[in-house]
Amino acid sequence: MRLSLPVLASILAAGVLAVGSTPVFADNIPYGNPGHVAPANTLTATATGTIVGYFAGSDAGDNDRIQLWDVTQNTFSDFLLPNHSSTIGASVNFLSVNAGDILVFILSNDSTGELEDSVDNHGTPSAFSADGYNHAYTTPYTGSLAGLPAGLTGIFVGMEDLKFSGSDLDYNDDTFVFTNLAPTAPTPEPSTFALLGTGLIGAAGALRRKFAR
Repeated sequence: MRLSLPVLASILAAGVLAVGSTPVFADNIPYGNPGHVAPANTLTATATGTIVGYFAGSDAGDNDRIQLWDVTQNTFSDFLLPNHSSTIGASVNFLSVNAGDILVFILSNDSTGELEDSVDNHGTPSAFSADGYNHAYTTPYTGSLAGLPAGLTGIFVGMEDLKFSGSDLDYNDDTFVFTNLAPTAPTPEPSTFALLGTGLIGAAGALRRKFAR
């Protein structure tokens, strides 16, 4: 079989679109790297409106609640969705926000009296984190969990409620899905695009040689 250059070009164009667009994957739930601190994301509001949280479950023995801090406006929600009395799918309005506001989650471990947040301060304690490490795993949510409303999309947040030194770091002590929230994705480096272009040129040559035989 011999591929014409127009057909070959269409195949390569499809490859560029697949790499350049956002791929569709299954939700990365639960956290896939227990025992290691989850990467901290900068969380922002996607639109002006209300941040709504849905309780997704808890694997914690301690009593926990969660709070949302709008860093941009310096406003705080109440501590909400207690893990041992909330039912899966229960929803609460957390905060009114503006598009682009920076947001931080704060967990109150009421059993130990400690606060832990979603900022990685590299081990230096802060006002809202007893140990200074990131206590929130975040990943896009597209509807994989039983008990949550059908069609719900947003950001899955899994919290770790113990200090780094005594924790299993599985980020499933308290889990939630939040709407109107997004992590700030890193911008690809120019070198990434250069490598992609080089790879596609090489692939074009290989395909042309193969199908010209």
